[in-house]
Amino acid sequence: MNNQSHLQQRLKISFGLVIFCFLLITVRLFYWQVINAKSSQTIINQQSTNMITIRGKRGSIYSADKNLLVGNQTAWDVYLNKNELQIDIDELETQLVSIYEELLQTEEFKNHNFFSLDKSEFKNTLHQLVAKDVNWIKILSEIPSELNSLISQLKIDGLHSYETEVRYYPESSMAAHLTGFVGKDQNDNQVGYFGIEGSLNKELAAQTKIISYKQDAKGASFADQELDFSNLDGRDVILTIRRDIQYIVEKALEEGIKKYDSQSGEIVVIEPSTGAILAVATWPHYNQSTYSNFQTEIFKNPTLSNLYEPGSTFKVLTLATGIDLGLITPDTQCTKCAGPRTIGKYTINTWNKEFHPNITMNEALKKSDNTAMVFVSEMIGEEKFTEYIKNFGISEQLKIDLQEDRETPFPKHIGPIELATISFGQGISTNTMQMTRAVAVIANNGIMMKPYIVSSVYDPQTKEVIEYQPQELRRVIKPETAQAVTNMMVHSAPDRNNWINKNFSVAGKSGTSQIPSETGGYKESGTIASYVGFAPADQPKFVMMVKLTEPQLDQWGATTAVPLWYEIADKIILLL
Repeated sequence: MNNQSHLQQRLKISFGLVIFCFLLITVRLFYWQVINAKSSQTIINQQSTNMITIRGKRGSIYSADKNLLVGNQTAWDVYLNKNELQIDIDELETQLVSIYEELLQTEEFKNHNFFSLDKSEFKNTLHQLVAKDVNWIKILSEIPSELNSLISQLKIDGLHSYETEVRYYPESSMAAHLTGFVGKDQNDNQVGYFGIEGSLNKELAAQTKIISYKQDAKGASFADQELDFSNLDGRDVILTIRRDIQYIVEKALEEGIKKYDSQSGEIVVIEPSTGAILAVATWPHYNQSTYSNFQTEIFKNPTLSNLYEPGSTFKVLTLATGIDLGLITPDTQCTKCAGPRTIGKYTINTWNKEFHPNITMNEALKKSDNTAMVFVSEMIGEEKFTEYIKNFGISEQLKIDLQEDRETPFPKHIGPIELATISFGQGISTNTMQMTRAVAVIANNGIMMKPYIVSSVYDPQTKEVIEYQPQELRRVIKPETAQAVTNMMVHSAPDRNNWINKNFSVAGKSGTSQIPSETGGYKESGTIASYVGFAPADQPKFVMMVKLTEPQLDQWGATTAVPLWYEIADKIILLL
C-alpha cells in the first residue's frame, strides 16, 4: 500500500513537471512569437539572409563603323584573410613575387596596366599592403585571369579571388585622346577621366546594387528566389570617327613626326556638311591601358587644350571677311604692298622679304603676302574684324562631348598693330579644333555646323538608341563669299600637289607661325608648320588640318605639313 501510494505520488509529480514544462514552453513561445515577434524575425533574417553588392558593366565605346574601341574584360581582385593563412607572410610574398616575375617576362603582358611595376616595386607595394594592421585586406586589384589562375594553383589558405571587370582596348592606343581612360576615385569606384570617358562618365558608368537572398544553414541559397540583376549596365557610346580614317591619320602623323623631327603634332578631320569629326590624331599620345606610366600633362587633348597662333592659315578668314563686307574682291589690288609696312614702332615684312606692288588678293593668298592682309584688315576695321573672327568661332567653345573643351582667350585690346598682326594670324590664339571648324565654314557654303564626336548612345536596358543629329549653328558668310574664297584657296594650293589622285581638286592654305616665348615676344627659333584644306573643292567631303610643332628638318608649313596633308588626303578621299 505504501509502495502504491508512493508510485502515485511520483506520477503526480512527473505529470506536474510535464504540465509545468509545457506551460513554460507555451509562455516562451508566446513571448517570442507574439510579444517579441519583431525582434525574433530580425534575428532569423540576420541568420538566414545574406547580402552582396553587385555592379553592372561599364558601357562600351565604338567607332562610327561599329568597331570596338573600348570594352571590358574579366579581371580579379584578390583578398587576404590573415586568420586563415597557414604559411608565413614572408613565404606568401615570395610565392606571389615569383609568379609576378614569371609573367613580367612574357610578351603578352608587357603592355598590361597591372604589370607596370618592376619586380622590386611590386614586392614593396605587396609588402606594404600585407603589413596593414587588419585581418581582411585587398592585396591585388584587377589582375588578369592568367595571374589569378596561377595564384589559385598555389592553393594557399586565406587567399580569396573575386571576379571584376577592367577596360579593354582591342585597338591598342588608337584615339587615346578622344576616348580617355578609366581610373579609380578615393572610394575605389571606377571613374572616367578625360575625353569621352570623362565627359560622358554618367552615361557610361555601371550602376551598383546591394541585393539580399535567403540561405539555409549551410549557406546555400533557396532555389525559388528571383534575384534582380537588371538595369545595372552603362550605356554604349558610338562615335563619329571612322576606324579606317583614324588609323590612316595616326600612322601618317607618327611617320611625319619622325621624318620632319617634330616635337609634336596634331591632325583633325571634319565632315563640313554635318560637323561630324572623322578622325583626330595627336603626338605624343599615350596608352590607355598603361596610363599610370605617363605624365599627367599628356592626358589632355592638345587639339583643344593647346593654344597656338595660326599664322598664314588665318589669312583665309581675313579675306573672307573683306569679301563678305564688299570691301574687296579676289582681283582687288593692294596699293600698299610695294615694301614693308611701318605701324608705330613696328615694321611688318613679308615672310621672304619680297614685295609685290599692286598684287591682287588672289595672288596675295598664293604668295602668302603679309602686307596685303594688313591692307585688307585696315579697310575692315577693328570692330567688324572682331565681329567676324568671333562669328568664325575663334575663342568660342565647341560644346563637344570632350572633357577638355572650353573657351579660348580673345585679345582684350585691338589697336592698329594688333589689327595688322592678327590679319596674318599672329597675335591671336586659337586651338586646332577651332581653326578647323572655322575653315569648315568656307567649305560648307558659309554655314557653321556644330562639331560633334558622338553619333549615338545605346541603352542596353531599354534598347533605346539616342541619335545625334547634325546641328546648324549660324550663317557666317554669304554663299558667294564662300565660293570666292574657295576658288582663291584652290589657286593657292601648291601647283605640284593641287590634285588628289588626279581626280579631285584641293582648296588649301599653308601656315608657318612663330611660337610665343614665356618671357614675352617670340622664340628665336622653332615654328608651327600647318596646312588646312578641303577636298573635293567643289563638293567637300572633308576638311583636314595638319599641324607640326617645331619641325627640325624644315620650319616651313609648305614643305612639311603640305606633303603630309596630301599623303593622307590621297588615301582617305577614296574611303569617303
